Amino acid sequence: MGQEQFHLLFVCTANICRSPIAAELARLRIRESQRSDSRQITVGSAGTAARDGLSMDPRAAAALGPFGASPGGFASRALTRRLTDAADLVLTAERGHRAAVVAGLPRSHPKVFTILEFARLVRALDPAEPPPDGIVPRARWLVREASRTRGLVPPPAPGDDDVADPVGRSARDFETCATTIDRALDRPLRLMLGRWTPAGEDAVASTAPPAGKRFRAALPRLRAFGRPAEP
Repeated sequence: MGQEQFHLLFVCTANICRSPIAAELARLRIRESQRSDSRQITVGSAGTAARDGLSMDPRAAAALGPFGASPGGFASRALTRRLTDAADLVLTAERGHRAAVVAGLPRSHPKVFTILEFARLVRALDPAEPPPDGIVPRARWLVREASRTRGLVPPPAPGDDDVADPVGRSARDFETCATTIDRALDRPLRLMLGRWTPAGEDAVASTAPPAGKRFRAALPRLRAFGRPAEP
């Protein structure tokens, strides 16, 4: 019998910018964890209005460079009920995408969040007991806990749960998009990968500018100085 799998699906509109950026950043963090069981988490992406087989937007691909991620071999695909049903967690770029996913498969609602919504809910978690051991049980526990607390930790404004679409804007906007997504994925993926810390101890990691593995490895030293530094 094969190992349990946890399927993470990112969704945006055309599946050429925000969702593939998120998927590549998630894959990078999973690889960097060097866990022997990291292959039990699979990552994919799709678009609510995507055409199959398109390449990633070149500016989105370029925005991945500073993180050490690469979209080699990427091809866009349209979201289907089958993809939604197979996923254990669906993270969308915007609330509109979240609504579209759930409209296509209403029973998926407990496992569908925007990227920033899920990050906000996970940051608020501080259970009395540590989450379960094992990468898949822990990931599934995280989804259940986030779903349970949905509505109890509202955003300052509804639009705060959306990652802005950089398409048609400047290269700086694409970089901001990638940075926003990377910061949002930080705590959820660290918890899935077995690095549980009390909620308040992630302030530096959630606000520090990203620069791939080297900068994240320097975070303990930055905490000692009490101020952020340029990567």
